[in-house]
Amino acid sequence: MKKVNKFVQSFLFISIWLIISSYLQKYWNFFHWEYIYINLRTIFDKQIWFVLEKYLFGLDIGYWIEELLRFLSYEIPKETFKYVPIFFLLKYIWIKR
Repeated sequence: MKKVNKFVQSFLFISIWLIISSYLQKYWNFFHWEYIYINLRTIFDKQIWFVLEKYLFGLDIGYWIEELLRFLSYEIPKETFKYVPIFFLLKYIWIKR
């Protein structure tokens, strides 16, 4: 019976948390676009990236660094916010003595 109770608690928490985090995701999209990405994006508008592309035989390294920046500043914090609380609460529920 204890395991069923733990399962129900886990299921309810995960369901509710994913619903809440999906609603908060649109605010994260706006915040990231307005305050983080647009400010950091101006780095890639410089002429140096075109010079580097010419010297690297057409390899546009600025594009790949920009995509890495977008991934590091958007995807990782968004997924961390979504799944780390689930991990810690499930760990607390199932390993509780």
